Amino acid sequence: MDIREELYSKVASLQRENLTGRNSLEEYKKSQEKFVDSIFSEFLTVIDTFDRAEKAIKERELDQDENAKKAINRLLNAKKKALAVLGKFDVREIEFKDGQSVPEQCSVVDTEPDAGRQTGEIISIERQGYTRNGRLLRPAEVVIVKN
Repeated sequence: MDIREELYSKVASLQRENLTGRNSLEEYKKSQEKFVDSIFSEFLTVIDTFDRAEKAIKERELDQDENAKKAINRLLNAKKKALAVLGKFDVREIEFKDGQSVPEQCSVVDTEPDAGRQTGEIISIERQGYTRNGRLLRPAEVVIVKN
């Protein structure tokens, strides 16, 4: 084998190693992103707890007294701060334009007929959905109109 063939062989070998290294790096980055997503998904359960507490307070009308309102607002400040932390890492609530469900972003947990509304229109969001860096982190759980 002459020097030219040997160099060609070495360059080809280095290119393969480089490609393998880049592929490994990409796989590692993807696995790290999935790991971080799983941490944020777990953190969202804390937000869910705040949401359930807030809903129960309103349903039981425990927010009528002025002192109770102040205490509730202090409690909900923790939720706001937690959402702000999530926002720093581009974790965002899913927003449904025009109140229409988007199959890729939600899971339908129930349907109700309503002749005055369009099929697929969201009646209520039972559990908020979230994205991170534009990727679905957790689908929203919704109740929609089905005529």
